[in-house]
Amino acid sequence: MFFVLIWNFLIILTPYLASFGGFWADASILLYKFFSPYCHQEDSRSFHIFGHKYGVCSRCTLIYLGFLAGTIIFPLIRGFKKKDLPPIWILLIPVFLLFADFLFDILNIIKNSFTTRSITGFLVGAVLPFYIIPGTVIFVEEVFSFLKNYKNAGKPQ
Repeated sequence: MFFVLIWNFLIILTPYLASFGGFWADASILLYKFFSPYCHQEDSRSFHIFGHKYGVCSRCTLIYLGFLAGTIIFPLIRGFKKKDLPPIWILLIPVFLLFADFLFDILNIIKNSFTTRSITGFLVGAVLPFYIIPGTVIFVEEVFSFLKNYKNAGKPQ
């Protein structure tokens, strides 16, 4: 969760640093470059604060905020002992809505907006932890089990 908090913090720190100018603006340029492989950062599709755009666009911002929200509520709803994944449709519905929002915009059927990009981004981000966290817990347990078995394999019984 620490990494998710830092990631979200950096998205908002980027325009904050840019607002100071000078050395701090140079630091914000590095943060914009850091986020650029993950997002188009198009100015017209981004939230603005302190007179500058966020480190990522509105959809990406809400995906990351949704992921943070999902990470926070995950243990309250599921706990860490329950490792089974939710039904796949819980993930597919938000992904389908996000894809439809994108596709309809590209095909000029229905133009998307800050609202549709934000809602679909948040929904996808919020459900992802319910798949990623159990998978990560299972992976870590498997690695520790393997290492324990490997360590004990050389010992006499």
